[in-house]
Amino acid sequence: MRGFVCLVFLGCLVTVPAMAQTSCVAPNRPADIDGATVTMDQLKAAISTVKQFLASSDTYQDCLGKEVDTQKAAATRDKPFDQAIADRNLALVNSNQEMKESVGASVNAAITAYKKAHPAK
Repeated sequence: MRGFVCLVFLGCLVTVPAMAQTSCVAPNRPADIDGATVTMDQLKAAISTVKQFLASSDTYQDCLGKEVDTQKAAATRDKPFDQAIADRNLALVNSNQEMKESVGASVNAAITAYKKAHPAK
């Protein structure tokens, strides 16, 4: 009996993480910058990094949506669609979207601070 309990426990360890994971790769949040102290080249590099992050985030969100669509299409009467997958992916999309908005606001604040610290002559 003890061996059976160990096998069941190990089976849970193997299957639970698999259900909780997605094959989509989330982009890393770019570092915030202080617009009042950066150079123009550093600001341009930061803007470029943010644009890449935003594009990667769009790809990530698309991947999450396609993952749900694929799971729905593969569902059968014997193996119905797991709503937890859709719920998980929706939460991941929402979290990433909030991060996109935060990153956008941060870079816009840096641009404003840069312009204030370096007024046009």
